Amino acid sequence: MGVVEVGELLDHGVLRRNVKVEYGGGEDLYFESAVSPGFSDAHAHPQVVDVGEGGRWANSYEWLSARRLRVNEGAIRQDAELSAALAEVALLLSLLDGVTLVSITGSLHGNLRAISRLRQLPRVVLLPTVMESAGWSRPESVYAAYAANLAMWDGYFGIGFFAHSLRRTPPEFLRASHRIALRLNLPFAIHLSEGVDEADDLAEILGGEVGNVVAVHCISSPEKCRAYGFKVVHCPTSNLYLYGYTLRGLHLFDALGSDWPLVTGTLRRAYADAVRVHGPSLELLAKATVGGYSVMGVRGRGDAVFFDEPLEKVARGEAEPKLVLVGGRPLVREGVVEGLGLSRRDILRIKEERVKLAFEKYPSA
Repeated sequence: MGVVEVGELLDHGVLRRNVKVEYGGGEDLYFESAVSPGFSDAHAHPQVVDVGEGGRWANSYEWLSARRLRVNEGAIRQDAELSAALAEVALLLSLLDGVTLVSITGSLHGNLRAISRLRQLPRVVLLPTVMESAGWSRPESVYAAYAANLAMWDGYFGIGFFAHSLRRTPPEFLRASHRIALRLNLPFAIHLSEGVDEADDLAEILGGEVGNVVAVHCISSPEKCRAYGFKVVHCPTSNLYLYGYTLRGLHLFDALGSDWPLVTGTLRRAYADAVRVHGPSLELLAKATVGGYSVMGVRGRGDAVFFDEPLEKVARGEAEPKLVLVGGRPLVREGVVEGLGLSRRDILRIKEERVKLAFEKYPSA
């Protein structure tokens, strides 16, 4: 065991100074600042490689219906190997950026394959997208994956349900997913109020028992989402890209999401955009770190990210992670993934190769 001395540590939202942290390394180290746990991405689509043009849509349903993509998203989701390959690079890029927890939607089998074979990765919560269309999951298939892999859900990995949206997910799927999530104490998340006020409709469909709902976006009537007690995930990058506006008050959300890590960047980009919208603060930094852990019900003991720069610079989104711990294990040192020997340049090259393959293999019809 080694010891890391830290000048300033934001520890679950509480500022501490001159702290010693034990970790699974062989040498003692010193850093100016750290956050514990690390950054948390509470909403990421790792199989999304194209989103079309932005900045002119009234709501998410208009965007989904009228956008022009250069790739066949459904075909990518049904290709478990390609889906896994894309999820791997999204997770590795996140880890390099100090993201120690990622909640990923999309392909159930692809994402499950990715976390089963990747040796170094952040904590991951699988939230398979529940829809009726080909390539998506049904409530019973998510439950089957939960039951078949019970040994995996140990705090490092977790699973839950992601209902796509009110208009794209049948009410019976919504109720079944929500009912199972409540019974098993699993996350239940959904795109909600993304340009259309939907809080009342969701509460009616679910029968009023909505305290466990994780609502992603909530840019329409955000105060109503808070009044219902929804846990809100703020995705500033995609909101600004598609609609030109986003949530404005820190009190309106609990955590941040990258939404499209392979298109617009990992949570590091989303955090930088959040800083531009809300200004830098320790409150925002806490929402970007422990916020996602709280929303997803993950403890994250031993997760931390260390910097050679003051915490003030970390809060502005300007500091580079130097050491990343997950469960006390060093997974990134000086910009290189431990055990894999991969730098950011290496992983970006792999990302470009895999994204290019997706476009070549499954062009849009």
